[in-house]
Amino acid sequence: MPPPPTAPADGGPAAGGGPVAGPSGSVLAGRVLGWLGFGAALTVAASCALVPLALGRAGGQPLLAGLPLLLVGLVLAGAARVAAAPVFRQITAGLLVPLLTVAVLRPVAELRAGFLLLAVGLVAAALAAAVRLLPQRHRTGPRVGALLVAGGAAQVAVLATGAVAVLAVDRSLPAWQGAAAGPDLAWGWQLPLVVLLTAGAGLLLLPRAARPVTVLLAVVLTAAALPAVTVTPWPATLAVDLVVGAALLPVAVLRGRRAPTVLVGAAGAAVLLGHGLLVASAAPVGMLVALGVVLVAGLAVTLPGRPANAVAGRVAGVALAVALLTVPAGASVASRAVGAPPWWQLRAGFVAAVLLLVPLLALRRRRPDLDGYAGTALALALAAVVVPTVVPGGEPFALYAALAVVALVPADRRTAPVTPGRVVGAVLAGLALVAAAPVALAALVAPYGAPVRPWSGVPAGDGPSNAPTVGAALLVLAGTAALVVHRHTGDRSGAAVAALPFGAAALPVLLLGADAPWPVVPAAVLLVGIAALLTATLTGPARPAAPGAAVPPGTAPVATGTASGVTGIAPGVPGAVAPAPAPARGRALLVPVTTPIGLLWTAAGLVGLLATRAGTLAGLALLVVAAAVVGAIGRRAEVRLLGFLTAVAAATGFALTAPLAADLPLRTAGFPVLGVAVAVLLGAPALARRGSFTVRALEVAAQAVAVLALLLTVGAIRYAAVICVLWGAAAALRVLYPGQSAGRRWAFGAVAGGSELLGAWLLLISGEVVLLEAYTLPAAGLTLVAGLLALRARPGLTSWLALGPALAAGLLPSLVSVLVAADPQPWRRLLLGGAALAVVLVGAVRRWQAPVVLGGGALVLLAVHELVRGWDLLPRWIYLAVGGLTLITLAATYERRRRDVARLRAAVGRMG
Repeated sequence: MPPPPTAPADGGPAAGGGPVAGPSGSVLAGRVLGWLGFGAALTVAASCALVPLALGRAGGQPLLAGLPLLLVGLVLAGAARVAAAPVFRQITAGLLVPLLTVAVLRPVAELRAGFLLLAVGLVAAALAAAVRLLPQRHRTGPRVGALLVAGGAAQVAVLATGAVAVLAVDRSLPAWQGAAAGPDLAWGWQLPLVVLLTAGAGLLLLPRAARPVTVLLAVVLTAAALPAVTVTPWPATLAVDLVVGAALLPVAVLRGRRAPTVLVGAAGAAVLLGHGLLVASAAPVGMLVALGVVLVAGLAVTLPGRPANAVAGRVAGVALAVALLTVPAGASVASRAVGAPPWWQLRAGFVAAVLLLVPLLALRRRRPDLDGYAGTALALALAAVVVPTVVPGGEPFALYAALAVVALVPADRRTAPVTPGRVVGAVLAGLALVAAAPVALAALVAPYGAPVRPWSGVPAGDGPSNAPTVGAALLVLAGTAALVVHRHTGDRSGAAVAALPFGAAALPVLLLGADAPWPVVPAAVLLVGIAALLTATLTGPARPAAPGAAVPPGTAPVATGTASGVTGIAPGVPGAVAPAPAPARGRALLVPVTTPIGLLWTAAGLVGLLATRAGTLAGLALLVVAAAVVGAIGRRAEVRLLGFLTAVAAATGFALTAPLAADLPLRTAGFPVLGVAVAVLLGAPALARRGSFTVRALEVAAQAVAVLALLLTVGAIRYAAVICVLWGAAAALRVLYPGQSAGRRWAFGAVAGGSELLGAWLLLISGEVVLLEAYTLPAAGLTLVAGLLALRARPGLTSWLALGPALAAGLLPSLVSVLVAADPQPWRRLLLGGAALAVVLVGAVRRWQAPVVLGGGALVLLAVHELVRGWDLLPRWIYLAVGGLTLITLAATYERRRRDVARLRAAVGRMG
C-alpha cells in the first residue's frame, strides 16, 4: 500500500504555509520517562516469568510453565506495534518464535521427557510451516526466529548422530577383533525423524538455492542416524554407510550444477564412506567389502565423462585418487584374510601399488585431466607401502624404496617442476641411499668384518647379511637414474654418467652378497677405481662447434621442442642461437662424477689389498701401470704430469715394499728405491715434448726419491755411501745428455759432485779415518775444479767467487789444526807451507787475487807460528841481532821499500 503523505517541513498548503511545530520539551520528556518505566516493568516481569519456566509449572500446572514468558513476549510485541517502528516490530515478532518454542517444549520435558527429541523436531517443523503461511510483509522477523529454532534442533540432531557414529566406530576397535551390536537407545527411533523434520523446516525457511545442500545434508545425517533406531549389528551399519555413500557421490558429482552442491554432497559421501571403513575394521571381510565399494564409487564418478564444472572435476579427481589407494590396501587386507604372514601382506600391497601404473597409463590417454590425481595416488600408495619397511628386522627398506622410485618414473609427465610424484620419489631415493650407505661403506672399508690391518693375513670374517638386497637396491637406483636422465635429456652418455655412482657402489656389495672370497672384493673395488680415474683423465672437454658453421649467412638454428623433450634445431631462423648438444652436457659431467669415485674406490681397494704382502705388491703394480698410462696418453698436460708423479710414487712404494715383503732389512730397500730414482732421472728427458715443466717436475721427484733411498740407509754408513756414489754416477750421466742448457748441466754436475763427495766422506767415516785432509781436500778439489771451469765459462767472474771457497776449504782446516793442536805436526806444517807457497805462486802467475791473498795470509800465519815455536830454541842475542840488522836495513832503504810496497799493493789490487 502507498505510504501516507507527509507535509513539508516548512509548511505548505495543508499547513497554511507556515512551519510545523514539534512536540514540546515536556511532552518529549514524558515519552522518554514512559518508555523507561515500561522497560523496567517488562524486565521485572520477564524475571518473574523465568521462575515458573525453571520450576516446570505455573499455577501448579506443567502445561502453563512457559506461558508467563510468552505473555511477556506478547506485551513486548504489542508495545512495538504501538510504537509504529517497523524494525522494532520485526524483532519482537521474531522473538516470539523462540518464546513459543520454549513454552511448548517445557511441558513436554516435564511430562514426557522421553519424547523431547521428537518434540523438538515437530515444533521446529510446525513453526517453519506457520511462518511460511504468514504474509510476506510480516515474515522477516518470524523467519529469523524460526531459523534459530531450526538451527538449534539441527545442532541437537548432529550431536546425537555424531555420538551414535562414534560409538559404532569404538565398537569396531581394535581392528580385526569383531564388534558387538549397537546399544538399544530409548530415544534412538526419534533421531532419524528429528533429522527429517529439521531438514523439512530448513527447506521451508531457506532460499531456493540452499535447498539441494539441505537435502544432501539430511540424507547424510539420516543415514548416520538409522543405526540408532534399534539394536543394529555392525554389518548393518556398514551396509547403510556404504550404500548411501556410494549412491550419494555420483549424484553429487555428476548431477550437481553448483559448486556448493557438489562439495557438500561429496563431503557427505566421504563422511559416510570413511565411517564405513572405520566400522569395517571389525573384520577383514568387511574391510574388503568397504574398500571394494569405495573403489567402485570412485570409478563411477570418473569413467562416465567430464563433469559439468571445474569443482566437480576436482572432486572426481580426488575420488579417483582415493579409489586407486584402495587397491593396495585391499591386497594387503586380502592377504591377511587368508592368513598370510605380515611380509607377504606387505609384498602384496606393494605389487598392487605398482600395478596402479596400468590404470594411470590408461587414464592418460582417455582422461588426461585426471593424470595428476592418478599419479598422486600412485605416489601416496607406494609411500604408504614402503614406510612400514623402516622397522628393523622386516623387509629390506632400501630395495622397496628403490623399486618404488622406479615405478614413479613412468608416471612422471614433466608437466610441472614440483609434483607429488617427484617429491615422493626424491624422498624415497634419498632414504634408500641412507639405508644403503652403511652396507656400501662397509663393502669398501671393511668388506670382511673389521677394517684391514696391513699384512695381517687373509680376512676370515663375513660381510653384512643384507648385502644382496642392498646391492639389488643400488642396481635399481642406477637404472632409475639412467632412465630419468635419458627421459629428460635424451642423452645416453649422461644416463651412463648418472648410473655410474650407484653401479660402482653396487658391485662390491653384490660380490659380498655372493660370498666372494678375499681378494675378489678389494680387487674389484681397485679395478673400478682405476677404471674411473682412467675415464676421467683420458676424457677431455668437448670441442665447441665453430661459430656460424653450416649456417647460412644471416641465419642461425633455433631450439625446437620434440616429443621426447629433447631440444632440437630448426635452421634458417634469423637471430636464433644454437643450443649445446645433449651429449656435450653429459660429457661435461663425466669428469666431476668419475674423479671422486676413482679416488675413493682406488684408495679403498689398495687398503683392502694390504691384508697380504702379495696383495699389496699386486695393487701397487697395477697402480703403477695405470698411472703410467695416464701420464702417457692423458688429454691434458696437468693430468699427464699428475699421472707421471703418481706412477713415480707408486713405483717407489712398490720398490720399498718388495724387500720388506721378502723379510729383508730396511737398509736394503734403499737400492730398489734408488733404482726408481735413477730410472726417473735418466728417463725424464724422453718426455721433453710434453713440456719442460714436466721434465723438471720429474727431476725434482727423482731427487726426492733418492733422498728417501738415502734416509732408508740411516744407521748403515756403507749402504748410504754406496747410495750416494751410485746417485752421483747417475747425475753425472745426466750431465752428458745432449740438448741441455749450461745451467742445467751445472746443476746436475753439482748434484753429482756433492753425492760423490758425501759418499767419500761416508766411506771415510765407516773406515774410521781421522786424517783431516782426507775429508777437506776432496771437497776443496771438487770446488776448485768447479771454480776453474766457471772462470773459463764466465770471464767477468772474480777469483774470490770462483776460487775463494775452494782455497778456504783446503787451507783453513789444516791451518786451524796447526795453530790450535798441541802436537807439533811437522809434516802437516811443512806440506801446508808448501801448498800455501804454491797457491801464491800460481796466483801471482795467473794474476788471481784470491790465491795470492789467501796463500800469503796462510804463509804469514805459519811464519809467526814457527817463530813462536822456535823462540826458546835459540839464544836471545840472535833475535836481537837479526832484529837490529833488519831495522838498519829498512832505515837505509826506506824510500825504496816504500815504493816496493806501493807497487805490491797496486799489483795485488789489479789482480782479478
